[in-house]
Amino acid sequence: MSQDEKSFSGRRRRMKTRWTVAAADVLSEFVITVGGIGTIVAVMAVFVVLVARVAPLGLPASITGEVSRETHWGSAKPVHLAVDEYRTIGWVLFDDGRLESFRVDNGEKLGETRLFQDKKLSAISTSVGRGGLLLGFLDGTIQFADVHFKTSFIDAVNAPEEFHGMKPGELATYKPSDDETGVIELTSQGQYRLQVLESSAMEPLKVSDKAILMLDHVPEAASGGNSVSVSKDDRKYVSYSADGKLRYGLVLEEEDFLSGDITLKNDMIELDIAEIQGERPQFLLQTARGNDILLAWKSGQMVRFVRENGENGFRLAPAEKIDLLPDTDAELTVCDFILGRETVFVGDSDGGASGWFLVRAAETDDPEIQARKTSDGFTLARVHVLQSAPGEKVVSMRASERSRMLAVGYESGRFRVYQMTTELLVLDRHLPGDVPVVSAMITPKDDGLLVESTKGLYLWNFDPRHPEISVAAAILPVWYEGYPKPRQIWQSSSAGVEPEMKLGLYPLISGTLKATFYSMLFGAPIALLAAIYTSEFTTYKVRTVVKPTVEMMASLPSVVLGFLAAIVFAPVVESFLPFFLTTIVAVPLTFITAAMLWQLMPRRIGLILEEWRLWFMVPALFLGLFISYQLAPWVEHLAFDGNVKSWLDGKGNGVVGWVMLMIPLAGMLAFFVNGAFINPYLRMHAIKWTRSQFALMSLIKFAALVLLAFLLAWGVSSLLYWLPTWFGGSPFDPRGTFVDSYAQRNSFVVGFVMGFAVIPIIYTIADDALATVPKHLRSASLGCGATPWQTTVRVVIPTAMSGLFSALMIGLGRVVGETMIVLMAGGNTPVTDWNIFSGFRTLSATIAIELPEAVENSTHFRMLFAAALVLFVITFLINTAAEIVRLRFRKRAYQL
Repeated sequence: MSQDEKSFSGRRRRMKTRWTVAAADVLSEFVITVGGIGTIVAVMAVFVVLVARVAPLGLPASITGEVSRETHWGSAKPVHLAVDEYRTIGWVLFDDGRLESFRVDNGEKLGETRLFQDKKLSAISTSVGRGGLLLGFLDGTIQFADVHFKTSFIDAVNAPEEFHGMKPGELATYKPSDDETGVIELTSQGQYRLQVLESSAMEPLKVSDKAILMLDHVPEAASGGNSVSVSKDDRKYVSYSADGKLRYGLVLEEEDFLSGDITLKNDMIELDIAEIQGERPQFLLQTARGNDILLAWKSGQMVRFVRENGENGFRLAPAEKIDLLPDTDAELTVCDFILGRETVFVGDSDGGASGWFLVRAAETDDPEIQARKTSDGFTLARVHVLQSAPGEKVVSMRASERSRMLAVGYESGRFRVYQMTTELLVLDRHLPGDVPVVSAMITPKDDGLLVESTKGLYLWNFDPRHPEISVAAAILPVWYEGYPKPRQIWQSSSAGVEPEMKLGLYPLISGTLKATFYSMLFGAPIALLAAIYTSEFTTYKVRTVVKPTVEMMASLPSVVLGFLAAIVFAPVVESFLPFFLTTIVAVPLTFITAAMLWQLMPRRIGLILEEWRLWFMVPALFLGLFISYQLAPWVEHLAFDGNVKSWLDGKGNGVVGWVMLMIPLAGMLAFFVNGAFINPYLRMHAIKWTRSQFALMSLIKFAALVLLAFLLAWGVSSLLYWLPTWFGGSPFDPRGTFVDSYAQRNSFVVGFVMGFAVIPIIYTIADDALATVPKHLRSASLGCGATPWQTTVRVVIPTAMSGLFSALMIGLGRVVGETMIVLMAGGNTPVTDWNIFSGFRTLSATIAIELPEAVENSTHFRMLFAAALVLFVITFLINTAAEIVRLRFRKRAYQL
């Protein structure tokens, strides 16, 4: 080949190489650009999906599909009206005993029956979500009755032929028997659903010689649907009659074991209330327990009676007298229970509305409530104040059968829907023409509104959205029923619909931060110090063994660590708690003492053993554990009054609790004193000292500083604990703050185990960051006479600070999003304390547990997505702040 051909071939190869490199550069740039943009788009898409799921929580309620018509009963006034959960059948009861059923969609009368004969109704007691009634009559008798809807399903093949052409959702009147008429509907599943009204009544009971004016009773638990069987064993009731007497009764069913006949036994007591208030009361209520009787007057005065058991049976005793309408001249117009029969709705003639329930006075933070003296320690408190309608008289209130909503009707034609727990005004509307409202009710499934006026009935489809939650209720304390003061609680499930839904996110956020803090407190120092040690002080051979070994720890699945934490570590730590507490102090001190003793070794021997220096830490570790094991009983006896868990529960004094907090602070102070005063002095006077003399002085100095730190911590702790007693107060006990009662699955165990999960990540990134520091910086520092430790602290670490900070932030993100370890070992208790010995619940663990069982698009379902959104925002803010700080550290490193 000629010279020209060789030159041409070389140019071709170089040209091909340049094109190949250029194509690779273009392709790499394209892939990196697409990958980067794709990552940003993916993150934004996650954010958009979370926001889309959470946004409906803030949407307002709506009503659609208005249907209005005149009532078939004309000018007659029913004493009670109800509809079934499918909004197909309604029923009305009149004071002469007529019970009429009708179709809700067109008002067609379906049937009529008599619930009682030859009596005049004078009082009635109903209950939200129950079909049981208690009727009171002018002749002084009462009668328990039951009115409920019976639901049955008919397959399409067995349905009558005249209904075969029905479309899904279409209604038709159907008479399955001579004495039954119901409404049939074709469901979307192809079945025919038949709704029929059923009723029954017990024998009347004589309770008074005068007319029954007011009644209330505690219904038994539902036996299915809305039905309440009238064959229950006992019933509690309270009545007020025209003779001015309040009667409390317990009706028991007694069955003759020979004949099977059932007789009713009425165990009753009475109380004359004429002396309590001069005028006749207007409202009578009985709480769900049946032990508290509330009697209210038009003026707003209420007297609460409690049932007390004595040697001769039980009796009613006045417990307190309160004013339901303080600071107003309005009259009490509505006073009734909402769902659960614990919270009382109070409405007045001036449009005011509020919610009251019993609280334990001694445990509240309100001085006015605490000042009330009652016989049982409880008092009625106005907890919820709802938005008023000034100048508009409240005439009715009907509570929802499955939530804390209630429908309120006004004389002006306005009707409103409130949510009692969150105090939200869910809906505010007026009837056409502002005709007066007789009653307003929410249908059983919370999907409709039925308003009765003087002109007829109005029915709407109702979508309340999510009134159970608001921004304030999710973050701030809420005063829930049965609690003495507002609290932040997450409790998304319950045995029934009566308890309030508690969806406060603060306990979950607090638990996430608590788990993060204690995990990083354990893992971050170990990981960073290990990275510094292997990078700067060990040989290359040791580093090639240690680093892969630590990185292999990252391969341990979280579920395995969580399982070990819950099943192995948690019981062991509980059994040997004094040992583990002593180990936290004894093992580090043993390691440092061993290092000091290593310096006392002759230089020649130290250089020979330098390669094996790391492995000499193993005997030091076991020695520290042995010392901890030997000291643990003494420490428990002297510091914790003989039992750590009993001490945590309040036994003995709490000085040691402050010592646990003060030891790290005292150690930092000793470190500062050493660097600011002791070391400069020693540098001036130890120029002629030998290496052994200086090592011995370092050991003595370390022992003195440790002793100083312990004495200082104990002295300050004693001062903090006993200082309030000098002024006549009680000791300032730390128990109840960062230390308190011990739970087996707690933050101490989680921090220890999750530290092992996060150590490999922080260690690897920190070690790589330290390795990237140019060697000439180390050489220059060592050449100027600095020791390896001085070089590491003052040159290497500041240069690698951006990488070290990134390692911490990545580890922090790993801990914040951890699920399985905190799920299995954290106890899953949504508490808000920072007690290291108690459990917690994190955002991620809550999502993992509850999302699979949450009803899609329910408030609970969307709040779980809100928890995910909060976790996303927390992580985003942490990463953003970390990047800003990292860039600042990098800028400073470039200046070195």
